[in-house]
Amino acid sequence: MYAANCLAHTSAGTVESTTFWNQIVKFGGAYIKSQDVEKEEAMCAVPAAFMDLVCIVEKRDGAFDFLSGKGFVGFCEYWLIFAKRAGDICLVDRIAGLIRGISADSSSSSKATEDTPGSVESDQQAHKVDVEHDSLAAARLCAIFTQANSAIEQKSPDMVVRIREAFTTFKGSPVLLHLLKAANGDSEDYARISGKLDRALERLRRAVISAFDSLEPQEIIEHPLYLLLGEIFDVLKQCAFPNVDADKLTRTLDTLFVLARMRLIPSDPRSYIPAYDVLSQATAILEPHASNPNIDAPNYLRCISNAFHNLAGTLYQAGRYGSAVSFLKEACLLGIRALETRRKSALSDNGRAVEGWKQLEEQLYRRWDLLGVCYLKNGDCKQAWEAFQHCVEAFPYAACNFSERTKQANLPEIFSLTTGTKQLAAVVDRLTNLSACELLMEPSAVSLSSLHVDDGSIIGVLLERQIESLESIRYKENVTKVVSCLLHDTLKIYGSDMPVRRARILVKWLEYMYYSGRDVIPGIGSPDDIGVQVENLLQSKNLDKDMKLTAYVSQYRAATYLWRALHAHRRMDNRQNDLVAHYSDEACRILRVLLGTSDPGIANKPLLKQNTVLKKTARPLAKPRPTRKIASAREPYQRISREPVTPKSQSQNKKALQPMSVDIETSPQQPGVDRASTMYDDIEKLLSLLRLTARINGILGRVLSKVDLLNVSRRLCDLQLGKQSDEYITSSADLACEFTKLGKVRRATAIFSATLDTVRSGRASVKAAAYFYLRYAESLAITEELQRSAAVYSEALNLSEAFDCEDKGLSVNQRIRTRVKRVEMAAIASHVFSLIQYSMGDVSATVDGMLQALRLWNRAADSLMRLSPAHSPSQVTQNEDPFSMSSLKDALFKMSPKDTVKDPTPQKTLPQRNPMDGLEWRISEGLVATLLSLSEIYLSRGSAREAQYFAQQAHDLAKSLNAPTLASRALTKKGEVHLYQGLLNASMECLTAAAALVQNQHGVESIDIQRLRGVYSERMSHAVSAGALYDETLAMIEEFDQVLQKTDGFVFDHKLIGASPVSKAKNEALLPELFAAVLRHRIWLLRDGNIQDYSKLLGKFLLLPHSSRTKSEENVLMAKLTLHAVYGRFRADMFLSSLTESTIALPMGMTSELTYTPSSATQDILVSLEAAEKFFWECLVHIARTGRITDVREGVVSLALVQAFRTSLGKSNVNAPNITVGLLDASAAITLRREMLQTIPHKFSQGTSDDIKWPLLAADGSPQHQLNATRGSTRFASNSLLQSEDEDMADPDETSLREYWDSVRMRYQVQIFDPSALSSSQVVNLPSNWTVVHINVNEDKSTLFVARQECGSPREPLIFCVPLKGRRDNGNSDEDAEQHLTFEDAMKELEDIVKLSDEGTKSAIHVKNEDQEARANWWKQRAALDIRLRDLLKNVEFCWLGGFKVNIILLREISMAYQRPKTILNPRSNLTPELIADLGAQFEKVFHRSLLNQDKKVKTRGAHRKGVSKTENHVTSRITFSDALLECFSTLSPKCRDEELEDLVYFMLDLYQFYGVPVAIAEVDVFQITLELRAVLEDHVQRLARQNVKKSDDDHLFLVLDKNLQGLPWESIPILRGRSVSRVPSVDFLHDRVAFAERKREIVPSGRVLPSTGAVVDPRKGYYILNPSGDLHKTEARFRSWAADMEKAGWHGIIGRAPSEQQFLNALRNQDLVVYFGHGGGEQYIRSHRIRKLPACAATMLWGCSSGALREMGDFDRVGTPFNYMIAGSPCLVANLWDVTDRDIDKFSQAVFDKLALTADGIKNWGRRDEQVSITDAVGQARESCKLKYLTGAAPVVYGIPFYL
Repeated sequence: MYAANCLAHTSAGTVESTTFWNQIVKFGGAYIKSQDVEKEEAMCAVPAAFMDLVCIVEKRDGAFDFLSGKGFVGFCEYWLIFAKRAGDICLVDRIAGLIRGISADSSSSSKATEDTPGSVESDQQAHKVDVEHDSLAAARLCAIFTQANSAIEQKSPDMVVRIREAFTTFKGSPVLLHLLKAANGDSEDYARISGKLDRALERLRRAVISAFDSLEPQEIIEHPLYLLLGEIFDVLKQCAFPNVDADKLTRTLDTLFVLARMRLIPSDPRSYIPAYDVLSQATAILEPHASNPNIDAPNYLRCISNAFHNLAGTLYQAGRYGSAVSFLKEACLLGIRALETRRKSALSDNGRAVEGWKQLEEQLYRRWDLLGVCYLKNGDCKQAWEAFQHCVEAFPYAACNFSERTKQANLPEIFSLTTGTKQLAAVVDRLTNLSACELLMEPSAVSLSSLHVDDGSIIGVLLERQIESLESIRYKENVTKVVSCLLHDTLKIYGSDMPVRRARILVKWLEYMYYSGRDVIPGIGSPDDIGVQVENLLQSKNLDKDMKLTAYVSQYRAATYLWRALHAHRRMDNRQNDLVAHYSDEACRILRVLLGTSDPGIANKPLLKQNTVLKKTARPLAKPRPTRKIASAREPYQRISREPVTPKSQSQNKKALQPMSVDIETSPQQPGVDRASTMYDDIEKLLSLLRLTARINGILGRVLSKVDLLNVSRRLCDLQLGKQSDEYITSSADLACEFTKLGKVRRATAIFSATLDTVRSGRASVKAAAYFYLRYAESLAITEELQRSAAVYSEALNLSEAFDCEDKGLSVNQRIRTRVKRVEMAAIASHVFSLIQYSMGDVSATVDGMLQALRLWNRAADSLMRLSPAHSPSQVTQNEDPFSMSSLKDALFKMSPKDTVKDPTPQKTLPQRNPMDGLEWRISEGLVATLLSLSEIYLSRGSAREAQYFAQQAHDLAKSLNAPTLASRALTKKGEVHLYQGLLNASMECLTAAAALVQNQHGVESIDIQRLRGVYSERMSHAVSAGALYDETLAMIEEFDQVLQKTDGFVFDHKLIGASPVSKAKNEALLPELFAAVLRHRIWLLRDGNIQDYSKLLGKFLLLPHSSRTKSEENVLMAKLTLHAVYGRFRADMFLSSLTESTIALPMGMTSELTYTPSSATQDILVSLEAAEKFFWECLVHIARTGRITDVREGVVSLALVQAFRTSLGKSNVNAPNITVGLLDASAAITLRREMLQTIPHKFSQGTSDDIKWPLLAADGSPQHQLNATRGSTRFASNSLLQSEDEDMADPDETSLREYWDSVRMRYQVQIFDPSALSSSQVVNLPSNWTVVHINVNEDKSTLFVARQECGSPREPLIFCVPLKGRRDNGNSDEDAEQHLTFEDAMKELEDIVKLSDEGTKSAIHVKNEDQEARANWWKQRAALDIRLRDLLKNVEFCWLGGFKVNIILLREISMAYQRPKTILNPRSNLTPELIADLGAQFEKVFHRSLLNQDKKVKTRGAHRKGVSKTENHVTSRITFSDALLECFSTLSPKCRDEELEDLVYFMLDLYQFYGVPVAIAEVDVFQITLELRAVLEDHVQRLARQNVKKSDDDHLFLVLDKNLQGLPWESIPILRGRSVSRVPSVDFLHDRVAFAERKREIVPSGRVLPSTGAVVDPRKGYYILNPSGDLHKTEARFRSWAADMEKAGWHGIIGRAPSEQQFLNALRNQDLVVYFGHGGGEQYIRSHRIRKLPACAATMLWGCSSGALREMGDFDRVGTPFNYMIAGSPCLVANLWDVTDRDIDKFSQAVFDKLALTADGIKNWGRRDEQVSITDAVGQARESCKLKYLTGAAPVVYGIPFYL
């Protein structure tokens, strides 16, 4: 550079400028290339040297000329490169300024003058001048471009200025276009100039494009850069044509793409159209030149298509689906055009282009898919369908070898090949759903058969995919026709050369026909025809094009048989049971070959009969095959890398369902079967089909086939999916549960324990694990492993929260089904919870849990029914849908035994159901099972109406499901309920109908029907027939057990479980509970028969597994057999033979100073009685809480009888009276106690808790309340408390009520049947003026128990066990025979009287007033009935009670101070000890004298008796009567009948005899004793009168009546008539009412005088309902004025109109006294369950007909309105036992009001009078006010405790 500097200092003219500058450029280049200089150093040094050189030149003379010319321009351009690379903007500006300073004119003119010698070369010289001029112009343009480029890249502050300068240059520089186009045909100089300018322009274009990245989208449009790029685009577009320049065209289009992309702002809709317009120019630019061979038009079209697609993608991502449509549509069309153009052109592609075309081919279908999605988002289904059609056509089938895959893979594998094929499947699904369901297109239009695809097999697969996509919505109206069309089209494609694929479609036909309900398809045939076709196709040796599909042949054959089984059920074939099992067994045999568990040749053997079991060939045990590590689609997903480990063995002595060390998973490998290589077509669908068929078999009662199918399904899961798969776990749980229900606990244990480790290891999905735990807990609960069951249930509960989330991406149908599955799990959980509670003895929680399960099943069924509506909804009658259950209580209170007898199988109009899939069948089966479980629970609880109701519901539902076995089960349950109700004819009708449904079928249902037939015959007293039926039942159980044991050969390896296939494990019987029940009845019938059969069966019975249920059966049987043996000993013993016919007292009634030593025979009997007592107590431990009420009552009453016998034999427990009376009390209201426990939790709002929440359990299995249950909204809840500081004061009564009812519930829950618990007195804390009398009758109605307890006294109860049979019947005369009154006779007479009275009452409306004769006859009949009832009550008292009561008219001569003598039914006396002692001495004297006379008579007959009389006399004198007995008989009237005194005589003589005093009845002068006793009693009465012994004030008697005696008006027997008597269900209810009264007494305002006992009723708070039906005009007229007066006194009420239910409820809840004058007990206005749920209930008077009647229910406790009020907490209810006439009962009610002073004036003085009258006294005294003093006067009775007004 030194030399250059020297030259620069030379004088002008020494060096030519051009040469100088050219040399400088060369020097710079040489320096850069020099090896001795670093490149970076050189790049910095050269620009600096150039700057120094220019500065030198500028200082020399002639600098202007020297800084001009071609050479200097080249130098500046060279220098500009260095400045640009260095990023020196100032230098760039300096160089640009130098270039602009060059004078083009001077340079060119001087050059011309210098170089032009003459005019000859003028043209050349001119051209040269032009070139130099244009070169300078180009240099200036390049400098401007470089300036702008540098400013943009450096983001200099003056960037905008420079951009505007460049923009101005483009806008106003015509030379730019001239120079850019010059290269097209000009000289090399112009080509160089154009190229240089073009490169500078390209650099600027790229810089502008790069600069866009730093700008916000909203800024770009208005930014100078965008305007500059637009000008660049205009320049490039003009340069590219008309002479096409491919490079400029490419850059033009690229610039246009950038402009369009920058123009599009997703958030600004205003930019969409401009962006589209900009991009559309690309097509317009290319269109005129598309046929030009010099350009690659197809490739340009492809690029434009991509540009449109990119912008569409931007809009799609921004959610602008509608705006993206136009871009996508253009992208798709241009893409198709590009491909078509390329196919027609002969242009060759380079590697990059080939990749682009491949990408377009593979991605074009995605564009169509995206376009279809956008159309869908916009709701344009038609356009979306067209787009999806194009998508399917555009799919690159060849690229993924799709056609070849169709020949060797199944449908799921074909579409799961690649991501593309998966997307294709999704597109086909959307396309099909759109056309079939949204657009409702014709089926032919839906079909893809006309698709433009060359390979027919591809179309066939697509059609199959369409069919599969419609499976989930096959219930929709148009879908059935579409599927049919698709199947037809597919069959046309799959001809005989494709036999396997054709068979696959035929199987699809079977599925379609099943769900569409069609039996025959024209051209296809019936299901059986299709089955034959499939067999012919698949058994062919030449499979032609389907040779690679051979692996699926067996599966398709098995699937065909399974579908044929389902079709046999669907079409309700007469032989459906046999056919279903027949086809199921054949399918199992085929699949066993694939599984390697059966001989391969057996698959082609003839079909076998139902229950025929294959014999397993003994083979060596093969090594277990590793489990396939295939995980199903579930969460969490875990791949298992280790094999299952067999648990260590444990002791063989285990409890039920404890983990066992068995490996039951691996079967011996069969030769010729490679299970590892076996392939299945859609294994999940096959498993689903197997489970569905198994479920149908179970519903049809084919338990063995169901077990077989479940086993095959389980093994299939093991081999194909692995032990960790959900399907394997659920199949195992179902199979094990079936074994548990059959009583095969060891089998179930083996399966559960083998699967438990896998579940607990976390390898299963959450849902599968929860389901397994629930089934395991269910089985544990059934086998009464309560602690473990609760623990396993808790494990399931912990998992339940993990699957509450719902996938938002699912379709509506899928979401609904997902929710249904969640509800299903909750229902199963509630069911299991209920079973646990039942095993724990909590009936209330059991019912609550089962009702929750019922609600959940109903919810699930309702959801599914909405997806799949019935075929003929117009035929559905109102409220007849069995899935939609009405209120239980609505149905119950209307039902009556008569209604249930008429038709055992009522025909209801039910909706015709679509065939159901697996989920629907699961829900339906769960619903039926829950209904039947509820029926059984209510049956055990003793609630016959509820049991009947749910059995009927189950029957109706089963009929609609075509489930004859379930219907039979329901009818059997109905028949059982009828049987225990005593409706024997109705029961046999139901059993006969049930048997007809399962005829020729040996299953559980047939066994149970046969058992109940035996019970029916036994109740009909056909012992021989009953025995034969029981024998048949036992034989059926044995046969069933043998077949099941053979079936175990396919389920277990018996070498591993330690039992042979044909041997029965010890203590493991089939259906043990049913077996025990049958054995119990059969053994009882054989008690006096064949001793060998008896012993054999008894041995079997004692070997049964000891569950609580079988143990209770055993205890009952052993107790009854022992007691029966005792009776036999009684009959064989001369001394004891009369014991069963003698009256027994507890306590004994005598005391002796001598030790009584019973004889050896008596001691043996006492031992037997002790054993019987022990058996009965043990039985009650098991059944007291949950056992059937008949068994509980029988056990309780039998225990009372045993206590009586032991007492009579001198072995009485000191607590025997208390225990006995406690037992009698417990037997009186067993069902009511259970119902009370059930109702109490529902009396108060517990807040709203969704049933979907699983019930909670404590660690011990007891139920827990939902802690997170939300209270009802306070905004809308009427009972909500105010959210304020004084919230507790919002309802001060509610807290107290809650505490009261909680205490009641707690007391009932802790009650147990235990001698220690019953030893204490129940009435010691009750008011002392009350007396409780229990009256019970034993099972055979031969013995009457009458027990008396004096409240408030520590005195033990007095109990008489009075024989009913043979009373007053000596067999000597007709007179005696007439006096014989059996229990049945009395009940029959009462029934006749009430029936005739009811008929007469109803017929009264037909008797006209003017017809005097008719009126006279009517009254004559009524009077006759009145007399009959009076006589009946007298006879009941005389014949049944006799001397153990007082049947006298009060003696007028006795002082009025002693008016009512006392027996067990009399008021308590106040006898002094002296009076009692004196009476005892008189009695003893009479009997001692009589017995002494007896001895004297004996002496005259034999001298051998000489030494005996003194001893016997001594013994007699040492025996004295007890005070309790003397008090009882002190009240006998001296004028009583002789027979009553004789009762006393014989009773006393029996007592002497039991204490060892020989009594020869024939030698005793009974007549003389009677005379003497009468004299003693007369003297006693006179003594009482003289001493003025007063009776206690306000005595009240409570009657606790056995269910058999509740129909009798005991209050009107002579001894009780007119007295204060009321009824209570039990002493516990009496305690409840007293506690409630004490609670209320505390809140009564001061200043009121209240009685110390009884209920507290404020008469000012009253409500009346008068003539609500509007037809009791006389009653309304009589009491209207009374009602008006009461209104003034503060009462409220309604007259002449019906109350609303809420009005009635409010009155009962808020008032103290409610009076009802209407028909019945108001049941037509208020439902019973609403009454029961009241937290408080007013004292009520129901004056309607039969308002107090308790309906006879056979063995069950009676039911009726009074018990509803008792459960509600009503302190007192007055009601009528039968129908009465309005006038007479109006008199009665008026008399009651008068005596109570229940008037306006009377209530004003309430609480201020000293003398108050009780309601019971008023009712007792009002009986005489009636015209018919018994027919009407005896009807009203009082329930509860008295109140006083």
